[in-house]
Order: sequence, then C-alpha cells, then structure tokens
Amino acid sequence: MNLKVQCCGIVLITLLTVLYSRRNKLKLISGQVFQGCLYASLFCLFMDIFSLVTIVYREHFSLFWTKFICKTYLVTLVIVALFSVVYVGTSVILQLAGYKKYVTAYVVFAVIVSALIYALPIEIHESKDANLAWTDGASPYMTYVGVLGLIIINLVQLFRHKECLYERQRKTVFAWMMLWIASACIQVLNPQLLVVGFACALGIMVVFFQFENPELNLDWKTGLFNYVAYTRYMQQLYSSNKDFYVIAVLFEDTEWQERSDAYEKARFQTGFDIFLQVKDATVFKIMEDEVLMIFTKEDRAKTVWERCVKWIEQEGMLTRQERSSFYYVEDPRCVSSYGELLKLLQYDRIHKKEAAAGSAHIIDKGVVTRMMYEKMMTQKIAEALDEDRVVVYYQPIYSIEKKCFTSAEALVRIIDRDGKIIPPGEFVQIAENNGMILEIGRRVFEKVCHFFQESKLEKLGIKYIEVNLSVVQCADDRLAEIYIDIMNSIKMNPECINLEITESASMRAKQTLITNMEKMMDRGIHFSLDDFGTGQSNLNYIVDMPVRIVKFDREMIQAYFSSEKARYVMDAAMHMIQGMGLEIVAEGIETEEQYRKMEEIKINYIQGYYFSKPIPEQEFLEFLRRENGHAVKALNG
Repeated sequence: MNLKVQCCGIVLITLLTVLYSRRNKLKLISGQVFQGCLYASLFCLFMDIFSLVTIVYREHFSLFWTKFICKTYLVTLVIVALFSVVYVGTSVILQLAGYKKYVTAYVVFAVIVSALIYALPIEIHESKDANLAWTDGASPYMTYVGVLGLIIINLVQLFRHKECLYERQRKTVFAWMMLWIASACIQVLNPQLLVVGFACALGIMVVFFQFENPELNLDWKTGLFNYVAYTRYMQQLYSSNKDFYVIAVLFEDTEWQERSDAYEKARFQTGFDIFLQVKDATVFKIMEDEVLMIFTKEDRAKTVWERCVKWIEQEGMLTRQERSSFYYVEDPRCVSSYGELLKLLQYDRIHKKEAAAGSAHIIDKGVVTRMMYEKMMTQKIAEALDEDRVVVYYQPIYSIEKKCFTSAEALVRIIDRDGKIIPPGEFVQIAENNGMILEIGRRVFEKVCHFFQESKLEKLGIKYIEVNLSVVQCADDRLAEIYIDIMNSIKMNPECINLEITESASMRAKQTLITNMEKMMDRGIHFSLDDFGTGQSNLNYIVDMPVRIVKFDREMIQAYFSSEKARYVMDAAMHMIQGMGLEIVAEGIETEEQYRKMEEIKINYIQGYYFSKPIPEQEFLEFLRRENGHAVKALNG
C-alpha cells in the first residue's frame, strides 16, 4: 500500500515538472526555488520507495546501508521543508534588508537536523502479512521535530511578514504547511502509514496551480507576460543591485480588437509576435495599448532602441507603427518602484500627447525630476486644501475715467507649512493636470464672495471683483450650478462678480463654457476675456464670446512700447474692441510713462505694479481706504 501511495506522488510531481518546464517562465528567484522544490520532492519520493525496497529486500543489503538509505530518505523530507521555508523567504528578502541572515540560519538549522538524523539510531519494521514496511526510533522522531520546526518557521514568516507576500501566495503556502502537519500527525499516530511524502506532493501541486503555474503569468492573447508577472519581476529587479533598461511601446490604436476583419486583427497580432522574437528581453503586455521590454544588458537595450527608431524612420516595419510611440527609459532606478515606473511613462505620455504618433522619446533624469516635483507639489496642494491654506490676494484695478480703483483681480496663493507663499505659476498647471483646480477654484470663489460681503467693498469704491476661471473649470458642465449655489448661500450680488476666461479655455470647451456663461449671465454675472494678445490671439474670440471686458496681456503692453509693429496692431485691436462697446484693461503697467500713454490712448482700466502688486486682504483694505478715500467721498457726495 505504501509503495502505491508513493508511486502516485511520483506521477503527480513528474506531471507538474513537465508542465512547469514546457512553458515560458519568468527569471524569478522564487520560481527557481520552487523548481528546486519540485526536484527535491521527486527525489524524496524516489528515496521513500528505495528505502521501502531496501527494507523488504534487506537480506541483499547490509544493515548499515539499509539504515543509511532510510535515513537519507528522512533527510530529503527536511530538505523539502527547507525549500518551502526558503521559497517564502526569497519573497521576504526582496523587501526587507538584512533578511538573508535569517534564511542562512534556517539552512544551518536544517543541516544540524540532518546530521542528527544520520547520527541517531533508527529501527526498521516490516509486516509481511499486511504488506507494510516502516521505520521508527530516535532518527525518525528527529525528522518530525526538524520538519515541524521548519514548518513553524514558515508559518511565522507567513504571518509576521504578510505585507511582503501576495495574498494568494500566503494562503497557498499556508495550505501546503497544513497538509504537512496533518500528514505528520497521521504518521506519528500510525507509523505504518507513510503519507508524508505524498502530502508533500499534494502541497506542491496546490502551490503550482494557485501561484507558480507559468500560465498565470502569460497574456493568453499574445503570449507575452502579463501585468501580474510584471509586478513580480520588477519587484525582484528593484530589490537587486542589477542595472536594467526599459523600452516601452504605446499603441495609439486599440480598436483592432473590436473589428470583424480577421486580416486586420492578424496584422496587429503580428506586431506582438515581433516582441516574442526580441532576444535578451523580458516582454510584458501591461495594458491593451502598452508593451514593456525589460533588458538587463545595456548594449542589447540600445541596439533594440536604435532599431525602434529606424522602424519609425523607414515606416511600415512595425505593425501599426504609424499609430505607436516608443519610449526609452535611460535609468529606471531614478524611480523607486515598478508602480512609479508606469507613472513615469504615463506622465511623459500625457505631457507629449501633442507629439505625433509614431515618434520616439527618451525619458531622462530631467523628466523624472519634473514628475517628482509635480508629485511633491500635488501633495502640497492637497495639504493646503485640507488645512485651509489656500488664500486670495487682490491686485487693484484703476479706472481712468473715475480716477479711482473700482475693481480688483483675485489671485490665488498657497501658503506652505513653513509660511512661505507658493505663487500660482508653481502649482496652477499641476492642479489643472490632476483636476484639483476645480476645488481650488471653488474655494477661491467662495472666499472672494465672503470677503466682498463682510468687508463691504462697495463702500470703498469697488464695484466688482474679477475671478479667474481655469481651462479645466471652463470644461466643467456643473460650473454655473456650483457658483450660483455659492452666491445664493452667501447672498452675494452677482453683478459684483466678473469672471475671467482665457482664449485657450474658450477653444477647448467652447460650447460647455458658453452654456455656463449664459446661465450665470442670466443671474447678472459679467465676463472678461483675459490674456488677450497671447497664444492664438484671434478677434473671433471676442465676437463669439459674450464678454464685457477685454484684458490686454502684459507681454502685449510691453511690446507696444518696444515695437512699432506691435503698437500698430494694438491700436487697431483697441479701436475695434472699443467699437464693439467693450472695455479694455491694460495689464502689466509698471511706470508712470506707460500709465500716461495708456491714459492718452483712452484705455479704460489700468492694472499693474505701477499702482500695486497683488496684496493680502487686510493690506488691500488699507490700500483702498488710503487711495480711494477722497474719490469715494466725491462720488458719494
């Protein structure tokens, strides 16, 4: 009976070994240990059978050799248990510095146990009537102690360092250990039933099908390694001291999967087949539109990169290449993990989205530095929002006709935890990219409304406050609803609000913006076109957008004083804009000469450092009381 049980175990392990060896595998340390565990288990089962044979036919062997072979079988049980401990330990080593010394200690423990197994006495038993043979004595019991000790060590690893293991891996190894414990208990209570070796085979089968089956790491459509394989492989690379290099291929066209044209699908599949032929590369299909080639040899990575560039230049060499982009990461260790590496690729892809598909990009340390800066700034923005450190500064706007300050532009600032002011140029674009600008804009608008009401700015001569709208806000179809709700809750007069839009905003979300504008204009809010004269300036924007004020950008104003052509263009634009009944604000006025010239050409409003830089709320109030006092009395009297 025992012989039949062990033969079943041999068939099972042999089948697993064949299945494991025939598939494309990742070069993982844990996989190599598991493969060693397969071979050790197979050897263990053979030794189990061999020990039974020597017991039954011991008249053909000396007593010494019979006992030695039986003890060798017991040692193989310890070796398999040690492999299970090292299998878990390799995953822990990848994430915990200094853990190698513990694995070394486990090996030393197994060696000592093995030496004691050989040194201690063993008793041989055989029941010809029951057709059974087994061993007993101090040596087998030392085996139980040693194996149980290694199992306990493994269970401690599983629970103490569970954050270092995949959940499925942890549960699978736990089931394996429980099978060993159950079989050991059965064999201790009934030494005639030799089931430990077979239980070991069953446990390894569970580990294979649940975690170490190579099929689990493959994308079944393409034959490339999948995302799960990527995480395991890159975790090992980042924990090692080896250099590695990454080439990413990002497909711009994934609609091929939905097409019924078999030929078109076959053409696209051929593109994936090319990756299978790349030598010295481990290739992963991360998403439907992304493939990563990982190299451990720099010369091979550069050779393949040169071919990628050549494919683009020659056209047609790579399937769908005209709709794909290539990225070469010079030093992937500039980021700290496989997740950060994917974020780096996504970051560069987003920032180069205007680049034509079918292009090649090198991601150097400069790109990494920018991404890390944006990550840091995103954290600062989030903290500022949580801790209410988003503040509003005000820059007064002077009315040439009324000879006083009648409005002001609200400008957002962030105060960091050290009390330092972070200007908008450092965070607005980042906030627009990550969507946080929506909350910043809402906070600013709410603060402006509260400040206007609580400070009674109308009594100080301020008719309205200008509030900027970002490109992202202009594309938000709930913008009007949110702002109207804020004004209603604060009882804010909508006519005291002027919202500034930019030309880029009107281009990207024109219809949504116009819908929002119409809803808010019905409530009395006015609009102005900001930064006229920059970017893709076009008078059609002024014609199409229902604005009341046009703001000439600082660059346009400065050019007016340094270029005759610019002066001619601005004069023409000014006359047309004022001819449409709109008012003009000149931004960036810094000297009296500039101010006098703007006054001479009848610009309506002046904004700039000539009068004041953007200042906090209390300074702004003091400024108005000081500068507007006489004018306000005259207007009111």
